[in-house]
This record gives sequence, structure tokens and C-alpha cells, in this order.
Amino acid sequence: MLREIIWRDLLDHLQSLRFALTLVLVIVLMLTGSVLYIHDYRQQVMDYGENVRENLELLEDKTKKGIHSVVSHSPNQLIYRLPSPLGFIAEGHEKDLPNAFAVDAFELVGPQTILRRNYTLQRFDVLDWVFTIGVILSFAAFAMTYDSISGEAETGTLRLCLSNSLPRATLLFGKYIGTLISLSIPLIIGICINILIISLFGVLPFEPTYWLQIGGVVLFSVLYISVFATLGLFISCLTRTSSVSLVLLLLVWVCFAVFIPRTGGLLASRLAELPDEKEIAKQASETEYKILKRYGKDRFSAHWSLGEPLTRAAKIGDAKQAIYAEYRQQQLHQVKLAQNISRISPTAIYQVGCEALVGTGIKHYERFFKKAVEYRRSLLQFTYEEYPFNPNLFLEDVERQKLREVQMSVDKIPKFDDPPSDFSTAFAGASLDILLLFLFNMVFFMGAFLAFTRYDV
Repeated sequence: MLREIIWRDLLDHLQSLRFALTLVLVIVLMLTGSVLYIHDYRQQVMDYGENVRENLELLEDKTKKGIHSVVSHSPNQLIYRLPSPLGFIAEGHEKDLPNAFAVDAFELVGPQTILRRNYTLQRFDVLDWVFTIGVILSFAAFAMTYDSISGEAETGTLRLCLSNSLPRATLLFGKYIGTLISLSIPLIIGICINILIISLFGVLPFEPTYWLQIGGVVLFSVLYISVFATLGLFISCLTRTSSVSLVLLLLVWVCFAVFIPRTGGLLASRLAELPDEKEIAKQASETEYKILKRYGKDRFSAHWSLGEPLTRAAKIGDAKQAIYAEYRQQQLHQVKLAQNISRISPTAIYQVGCEALVGTGIKHYERFFKKAVEYRRSLLQFTYEEYPFNPNLFLEDVERQKLREVQMSVDKIPKFDDPPSDFSTAFAGASLDILLLFLFNMVFFMGAFLAFTRYDV
């Protein structure tokens, strides 16, 4: 009996105009998104390679001027965030996020944004899976379920089905499965077209980690679509007419897909206000003064390469960077608070979860920031290892001259690396979002079941 219900509901959807429009729209958006992404990603990779090459040339030039130039002399080297090859799934505002830090052994300056793009375009040039699935297929799920129960009650079909001793739970579950299969067809076709085009042009690396992440996103997408399918059934079970059900679902869709995801940031900016950057700079200067006062200011030369003891310069650098790092952590906390507030919307959950699964967006920036902090520490450790004098003593003119003459190879200098997240880390980062979507499914389906058991036909 369940098989017949699923098959009947599936055929009804496949023969409907709403299914045809959904399929065409998803294919067009996925096709367009892949074509646009190929050019955009190649440009990002070219810019990244050029920036890394210029930074390597800068290091080679610095090695000719001694260790002080390598690890702290202006201009400082720039480290860059690696473009994500999975940005076609969830771009995650990566173009709007900083992608570089100026770094030496004693300070981490930034973040900075060094990109080749038109800033006035903002988000108008993004067409990823999150948009297509999060917006289009969620709306299609409502379009296919708003009259599942109320519509059949209006036409009398529901009374005819239940007159044959058909369990209501079986009927409801069959409609749910039939709708989910119908929505999965444009989803899978669109994804296959998107991946095929990107793979043919050599943009997507054939690495197991990437394909595991893509598979995770596909399953996560089905779970997300299921939320709207169960919610559509739930609302349809609460109403007597399909027109009322459609209006209610449109209002819910606007709240979930548009209103809530766009208000989380506004609320977070009020609930967790950031201190003024000038105040942060003032705190850093006061910290530097306290350290100088503690160790004595009589021979302070403003820079360790000009005679300042390496140990004291390192203490000043660590103390100032701790203040700036705390400020950057407050910025990240504000963003995470906005995400948590927006998690009352399945669409916001889906976006955050996809970014976590593919390692883009704020997750990528946070990982980049942590790697930048670690890299500064490695440069400081490298300085101690290569420093030829007692790091606790002032240097006289002769010693400073010898310091400038210390030669080294570029190969010895630590290099910055921004590796992509592995699948286990990505899955752990998205585990909360997976759980929340699962709970949404359970709550909405149980609500639909309870409402349908009391539905008067």
C-alpha cells in the first residue's frame, strides 16, 4: 500500500508544471553558476600565485640584508588566504572577507583585503549551491506540499482514500517520501551538471577529501529540503483550504529564507558591540609602556635590530599582539553570535552548515587567522634560533653590524601554509547544524502526524 501511495504522489509531481519549472530553473542556475565560478576561481588562483611569488621575491631580497631584515624589517611579508576550490558550493562571503596579513616575528598587522574585484558589486556576483538549493528548492518544497492534504480534502480525494481502511500514518508518510523523491530529482540533476562542468575544466581537484565533502553536502541538502517538505505537510494538515495553506507557507518562507538570515547580524552587532579600534591601539601602546617601565627605559632603541634586547622586544610584541588577537576574537565572536541567532531558520542553518562542510566563509577565515598567529610565533622561534648573541643584552655598534652580516638561505625561513580542512574536521564543524535540521524534521513531521490524525474529512 505504501508503495502505491509513493508512486501515485511521485507521478502527480512529475507531471505537474511546478516540477517542470523547478527542474528547468535549478538546471539553469547550476549551469550558470558553474560557468561563472570557473572564470572567477581561475582568476583568484592566478592572483594568489602572483601574490605568493612576489612575497617569495621579497624574502629573497631580505636575506641579503641580514636576519633583522628577514624577520622584522619593513616592508613586512604578506601571507594570503588560499582560495577554496569548493566555493561553488558555498562561497560564504569569501570575497568580502580579509585575505591577507602583514607579518613579522613581532607583530601581525591586519587583516587586510587584497582582491581584484569591484567592491560596489558586493554579493550580486554569487550563484552557488547554497542560493539555488537554499532558496529555490525550499520554495519548490512548499509549492509541492501546500495542497497535499488540504487540496485533496477540497476535491474529496482524501475521503475516498481513507474510506479504504488506509492508515493515516501510511498516507502521510507516502506523501512525504513521494515529495522528497520529486525534489531530489532536480537536486541531483543540477548538482551533476554543475560538478561535471567544473571537473571538465580542471577546476575541481580529484582528491578524496573534496569528494567526501561534496557527498556530505548532498546528503545535508536532502535533509534541508526534507525540512520544508515536512513543514509544508504540517501546514497543509492544519488548514481546510489549499489557498490558506499557500498563504501561510509563503509567509513562513519569507521569514525563514529572507528575514531571519538577514537580521542575525543586526541583532549580534547590538548584543555584542565591539570596542573602538583607536581604543585597542591605545591599550597596545599602554602595554608597551608598562613593559618598558618594568625592564627599564634608559636604553630603549625602538627596535631590537638597533640594539634593543631580543627578549624584551619579543615580550613587547607578544603583549601587543595578545591585545589585537583578543579584538579579532571579539570580531569572530560577533559573527558566530549572528549565526547562532539566525539558526532559528533552517535556511540559515543550511548556509552555515554548508560553509562548515566545505571549509569556506567565516570558518576558512578563522582557520586562516589561527594559522597566521602560529606563523608569527614560528618566525619568532626562528629568530631566537638564528640570533648569534645573548638575547637578553643590548647590542653595541659592532655587534649590530655583525647582525646585519648574518647570511641565510631562503629555504631556512619558515613558510606560511593555509591547508584546507579535512573531512573529519569539516564534519565536526557541521555536526550541530546537521543535528538541528534533523530535529526540525522530527518536530515538523510529528506535528503533521498529530494534526492529520485529528483532521476531519
